[in-house]
Amino acid sequence: MGSFLENNQIIAFAVPTAIAVLALLSMLYLLLVLRRYRHDQKIIMGEGQERDIIAHSRSMQQSVDGLAGDLSNLSGELRQTEKRLDDCLTHRSVIRYDAYNDLSGMQSTTMALLDAHFSGIIVNSIQSRDHARIYVKEVRLGDSKEKLSPEEIQVLKEAMGIKKQKPAVVSGGNADG
Repeated sequence: MGSFLENNQIIAFAVPTAIAVLALLSMLYLLLVLRRYRHDQKIIMGEGQERDIIAHSRSMQQSVDGLAGDLSNLSGELRQTEKRLDDCLTHRSVIRYDAYNDLSGMQSTTMALLDAHFSGIIVNSIQSRDHARIYVKEVRLGDSKEKLSPEEIQVLKEAMGIKKQKPAVVSGGNADG
C-alpha cells in the first residue's frame, strides 16, 4: 500500500485537494443563496423582528381574517346606509304658475318631494291678491289617493323623471278648468 501512495503522490494529493475545492465552492454558492433568502426574508418580515416565517405567516393570516371581518361589517353598514338614503327625499320638482289669471303674476307654486320609491308629498301654495291657500297631498309609489290637479300631475311626473309636459294653464280657482 505504501508503494502505491509513493508512486502516485500527485494523484493522492490532487484528489483530496479537488474534493476540498469543490466543497469550498459549494459552500460559497450555498452562502450566497442563504444570503439572498435572508435578504428576501427581511423584505417580507421587516427589520428588527425576531420571529420565524411560520409565526409571520400566522400573524399575516390573522390580519387577513380581521380584514375579512371588517369588510363584512362595512358591507352591512353600506346596506343600512343605502336603505336610509332610499328613504331620503331624492326626487323633487317645482313649478310656478298663475292660478287665478290675475295681475299678481306667477305666484302660485306646486312642489313634489319624493324618496327613491317615489313616495312623499306634493305641496301646493295657491296665491291670489286677497288670499293664499296651502294644500298637501301624500304620494305613495308614484300615486296619490286624492285626485291630482294638472299642475300636481306635471310636478309629480317631473320629479319621477317622466318626460316634462307643457305647463298647465288654469283659468279659474279649481283644477278642472
